[in-house]
Amino acid sequence: MVNIIPYAQNEHKARLLKQLKQAYLQQIFSQELRFTVFSDDWRERPLVEMVDRVSESSAVELPRVEFEDLIPGMGRLNKDITKSDDIRSGIHFVDGDILYGKLRPYLKNWLHATFEGIALGDFWVLRTKEILESSFLYALIQARKYQQVANLSSGTKMPRSDWKTVSTTEFSIPEKVEQQKIGSFFKQLDNLITLNQQKLDLLKKQKQAYLQKMFI
Repeated sequence: MVNIIPYAQNEHKARLLKQLKQAYLQQIFSQELRFTVFSDDWRERPLVEMVDRVSESSAVELPRVEFEDLIPGMGRLNKDITKSDDIRSGIHFVDGDILYGKLRPYLKNWLHATFEGIALGDFWVLRTKEILESSFLYALIQARKYQQVANLSSGTKMPRSDWKTVSTTEFSIPEKVEQQKIGSFFKQLDNLITLNQQKLDLLKKQKQAYLQKMFI
């Protein structure tokens, strides 16, 4: 008989980890929770002062990312995009840039790039200025305030985030050392969520294989 306990346990763990991340995003960005070594006040700045919206179009031979390549809300790819023969032009991004899906922003299509590539479709490519850490920005775009502003979208059937609204909204940020600490914390948490999800995916495949053998 197939033991389904590991699958159920990991499914429960995956759900709890995602809930924990949301709780930390809320508490840290509302400053209810801070690392003990930091006490300086956070400062409010409009997003446009902290990031550049990259718009350089390119058709060079690089990996291409579009919505269908991303796992919504997870910030990771669902396939090996280096094997694609796609030659369409799009926005050129580099390691460290943030891709944010402005079309139907509630779908949560985003990626913290760790490679150079081309963004296809309705992405904003955000590049941090000197005062902002990209890892912190990546956490910020997932936090409640940014999500609320980004979802003040125009259109009904094909709603899109409004850059003027988002870019002029002020967000609170700490000094760079604290930004680095926060960014590193959420990166570690994301890695833990990813590892657990990969284990869950493997268990799911095993479960399906067992069921297929049992009912042949």
